[in-house]
Amino acid sequence: MVRSKPPSSSKKPKKKGIDFKKVKRHVGRKLPPPKNATSTEIKTKAIVLPEQTMVADRTDMAVSKKGLTLRELLQQTSHYNSKFRRAALNGIRDLIMKHPLELKTHKLAIIEKLRERICDSDKAVREVLYNIFDSVIFKSLKEDIKGPTVALLMAYIFNAMTHMTVEIRLSAFKFFRLLVHSYPSSFFMHSDKVLDHYVDILRNSQIYLQEKNQLSSILSGLEHCLSLYTNKTTDTDTINSQKKGTAGKWLLHAYRESSEEPIARSGYSSNFDKIENLIPVLVNCFEESMSLFSTTPDATSQSFKILSYILQCLYSASDVLVQNSNMLKEHPSCSILVHLRKILEGFPFGLKNDLTDKVDEEFFILNVKIAEVYLLLGGWMGPMSYLANKFLYFIERTLLDKAGIRLNKKNEDNLASLLAYMPELISHVTNDWKDQLLEAFTGAYKECNVESKLLLAYLSCVEEMLLPEKGRSISGVPDYVFLVRYQIEWIREFPRVLLHLGDKYLSVKENTSKEESAKKEQHLLMLGQYMQVILNLLLRVGQTNVSTSPLAAEFDTIQFSLEDFFNAKPKGIFMKIPCECQALAVSCLYYFSSLTPALLKSLSSCCLCEELDPVMLFKIIEVLHSAYRANRLHLSEHLGFLLTLISHFRIYAETAAVKTLNQDLFKTTTRHVLTYLSQMGDGSILLKMLWGPLSEEIARKPALANMHGLMRMVVRLDMRLSKLSASEVHDLAGWVFSYMITSSIYLPKRTGQIAESENTQTFRYLLKPCIRLFLASNKLLSLVLDLFNPFISGENDDAFSMEPARKVQITIYVLTIMHDEIRSQINHCLSESLFKGVFQNIIDLLEADYLTLAFDEMRGLRLEFEQLKTRICTRD
Repeated sequence: MVRSKPPSSSKKPKKKGIDFKKVKRHVGRKLPPPKNATSTEIKTKAIVLPEQTMVADRTDMAVSKKGLTLRELLQQTSHYNSKFRRAALNGIRDLIMKHPLELKTHKLAIIEKLRERICDSDKAVREVLYNIFDSVIFKSLKEDIKGPTVALLMAYIFNAMTHMTVEIRLSAFKFFRLLVHSYPSSFFMHSDKVLDHYVDILRNSQIYLQEKNQLSSILSGLEHCLSLYTNKTTDTDTINSQKKGTAGKWLLHAYRESSEEPIARSGYSSNFDKIENLIPVLVNCFEESMSLFSTTPDATSQSFKILSYILQCLYSASDVLVQNSNMLKEHPSCSILVHLRKILEGFPFGLKNDLTDKVDEEFFILNVKIAEVYLLLGGWMGPMSYLANKFLYFIERTLLDKAGIRLNKKNEDNLASLLAYMPELISHVTNDWKDQLLEAFTGAYKECNVESKLLLAYLSCVEEMLLPEKGRSISGVPDYVFLVRYQIEWIREFPRVLLHLGDKYLSVKENTSKEESAKKEQHLLMLGQYMQVILNLLLRVGQTNVSTSPLAAEFDTIQFSLEDFFNAKPKGIFMKIPCECQALAVSCLYYFSSLTPALLKSLSSCCLCEELDPVMLFKIIEVLHSAYRANRLHLSEHLGFLLTLISHFRIYAETAAVKTLNQDLFKTTTRHVLTYLSQMGDGSILLKMLWGPLSEEIARKPALANMHGLMRMVVRLDMRLSKLSASEVHDLAGWVFSYMITSSIYLPKRTGQIAESENTQTFRYLLKPCIRLFLASNKLLSLVLDLFNPFISGENDDAFSMEPARKVQITIYVLTIMHDEIRSQINHCLSESLFKGVFQNIIDLLEADYLTLAFDEMRGLRLEFEQLKTRICTRD
């Protein structure tokens, strides 16, 4: 049977041909390589050469903490990752601080590479860069960075100032401020562009809302740049580091003279137009900031800081234009006042009862700065004169009660700057305001703390209104006599302030607490400068006032207060203050019309104090002698002062016998005194006038050195003793004999040891004044020789208590010196047989039984006596 075919539906379909096989892909799996792919993998082995091992060894190279060299770190500053750039900058800072020579060697390459980061997009990178320039590069390369290097930095700073990103633009002004503080010339090299950029950035309203911190930095830099035009500086440390010789001048003359030559810098006069255009921008900036400030519920110190910087910039810009007004077509004050109209009319700001003390102080500072601008521009005489009463009332209230503000260091500085305009202001206001302002000024001056900086500001004003040649316009005012009442009050304050400063100086200097040495020295320096200022002012007053003026009479009364100042005891202020202050105080003495005995006594105590510098001692003597020659010191008082110096000068012995510590100083002082005595007239008359106090001093039995000085005074004045009476010559003979015998302590006690030793030379030196008197006066010689008899015989043992053998020895040696020095006078006296009694008494002593001497000593003493006898009895 034949099988039937299956139906067609059950037949299997035929396989068709497939051109591309579909491959299922799995996500995340790596594609297999194509079958026809060619492998390009190359396998190598490292070849290690011995010469290349030095690259890994960096022990002798300057590297950072991570072992990177300077070149590698500089390359990494351009890394695309900001973290790597910041790390590279920190590494550069650490490397330079650890290896300063790297900066000296590669300074140009470092600066060229680092300047690229000024425009860095990362804020943290810019901050690290700023820190490197501030704390490392500019401090280490202060003198090595020249103009071309500064120009390289300025190119990138200008690029950053025009950047699209606001943060970079703002940071550019921060870098520029740092550069100007370190190198002020960089501003004048690019002042044209810099001012344009400042105007442009200040017109950007965004910074008022979002970048207040950056705004204060910008304004601070602008104010510093503007201050460079007037040779000012905002760094008080720079002022304190000036020379000591100019410190007092700066402190006293803190204001600027109106007669100063305007500062003209060639090539910068075109910038004055830009500065003038800057003023309306600053005014608008002030208004915007004040409006934002008024809408803020809580006042912040940052807002006040911005407002204060704006006003400082306005003041500096106005000051530049006013000083250089001769370079402009017209005086700029009027146009500036027009721009400032809204600010001035809103003055004073912050007068609300619900303000805190801190806010009151901040508003007080703002009002003071506005008043400074107004006074600088002379608004009381210009188109804004109708506002004068408002400003004058503010100044008066500020002086009377400090506007209710607690004066701290910041407020004192602001008030001091305001006081600088007082003399000129008083010169131009009406008489009613003159009296009100002078009354307020005088009261504030009297109440001022002597340790406050305000004292210097008050003294500056006092000097300008006291001294006609210093005043800008005071002396030309018709009612100049109107000031005399206040001037007398100012002068009366000088001694009080000076004594108070001296007491403060002594208390700080003698402070034994554990106070820091640097702080103590700074305090002493400040007090010394303040004393120097007031002493200099006191000297100027004495120099400029004529003897018939009321001020001269008031000046004379100051010396009564200076008696305690000069007295070495009990306070001793003059002895402790710096030498500069001592010199000024002594110079003031010359200008008193007459010196009181009490003041001379105080000066004597200073001169006799061992702590006084010898230079100052001689200066006091010189000034007093100059005052005598100018008829400001009586003759008898001057003679008494010189006599006191010689008779009371204390010589401190180094040993109990001969050597002294200040013998040379006493000799120099005696020479000065003798020189001045020879310039005072007829010596015989002077000796007669001086004899009373001189005899009192001699009768007091001063030390040998002092007695020697007194004898030299007698010799210098009149060694012939022509004006002295017989009784006075007799008294002098007794003092001379006593002096000669007392001087014999320098002679050796053993016979035969008298030779030209050091002590013997001293004895001869002490006898020189006596020898000169004997040469000039035979009468005195006879009286002295006649005193040897009672001396040897023992009639005056109460005055000279010594052994008989010592008396013989002294007599023989003294007579030997007298014979050698004044032989002709001795021979003249032989005719009167004055030596017979002396020789007989010596012989009696040598033959006496109670003269117990060793055989060799007795023989030597007899031999010396025979030699003396032979010399004297043998006539030439």
